[in-house]
Amino acid sequence: MKKNLIHQPIFRLVVPPIYGIMMYMLILLLNNSLAQLDDTVFTTELLVCVILAYLISEPLRLIIRGFERKSDDGLRSSSTIAALLVTNLLVGSLIILLAAYSYFTYYEGYIYEAILTKMVIVYGISGLLFTMFFLSTHFLSVKNESELKKEDLKRQNLEHQLEIFNNEINPDLLFQSLETLITLVHYNQDKAEDFVDRLAVVYRYILENRKRELVTVKDEIKAAKNLMYLFQERYPDQLYFNVKNESKNSEKLLVPNALPTMLDCVINNSIISVHQPLTITLDEDGDEGYLVIQYSDNQRLSQNKYIKNRCKNVHNAFAFFSDRPVIEIKAYGSGFVKLPLLDINDRI
Repeated sequence: MKKNLIHQPIFRLVVPPIYGIMMYMLILLLNNSLAQLDDTVFTTELLVCVILAYLISEPLRLIIRGFERKSDDGLRSSSTIAALLVTNLLVGSLIILLAAYSYFTYYEGYIYEAILTKMVIVYGISGLLFTMFFLSTHFLSVKNESELKKEDLKRQNLEHQLEIFNNEINPDLLFQSLETLITLVHYNQDKAEDFVDRLAVVYRYILENRKRELVTVKDEIKAAKNLMYLFQERYPDQLYFNVKNESKNSEKLLVPNALPTMLDCVINNSIISVHQPLTITLDEDGDEGYLVIQYSDNQRLSQNKYIKNRCKNVHNAFAFFSDRPVIEIKAYGSGFVKLPLLDINDRI
């Protein structure tokens, strides 16, 4: 935890004079002699009040430091706080009593009991206020530190989720592609070879970008086209894919494999047939600051839990880099997925 404000050298040097002037004015006010301020700016009494402020502030600070070191609960229990307040009240009052008594005895040659009493009361209460000021800054610091720890844990969790997302190799896609490949081998070997090449490109893209944080939209679009080739071979004349405003935001950034993953989720969560074809449109400029995936809403009755988790991982991955979320909405028979386009400075 950072050093409390009252322990800072500048605070210890600058605040006591201000503190002493305030005490001087308060004592004058209690004596109904505030008009004396018009007669002179600097008096011996004012100097005494400033010296007393130094005399009381340092011992109180040392007592607070002692409580900080010896307290096992970090000054959180009410008994510890009460003990600190009482100790500083008594010590502060005793210091002022001895110092003021010595001043009146050896300098003034006479003890003004009424003024002495008021000084002890005023400075004693000010000692309580000094302690309460410390406690307020202390608990504010504790709260801020707690919030920072929460944010750090959240960041670490997001980093973990991002790592999980980047390391996914999507085994379902592999098995589905192998099933499609078995079919292609029997009637068109040339097409089967092209299919294998595209499948290799898809997985090479996944593996090559596992350690990268961000990639360009251009790379993601290219990866998406390769993936859609695999799915279109699996669903011939049932799956349509096109890209609008291509190259509009090609140098913007996305999380690696986010676009192919969301397309995979859309396809695997949709009913696809000759009677219900699935049309997917990518728009690089569909919404300000977003890459938009629009698709016909033919959602399956049951949702694959693994697919839902992969979709959730995309959300978490973007949350690590930006406070703009991934948006998923459905309206008028269409579904929309909006991926925030990132800049190099968007990382939070």
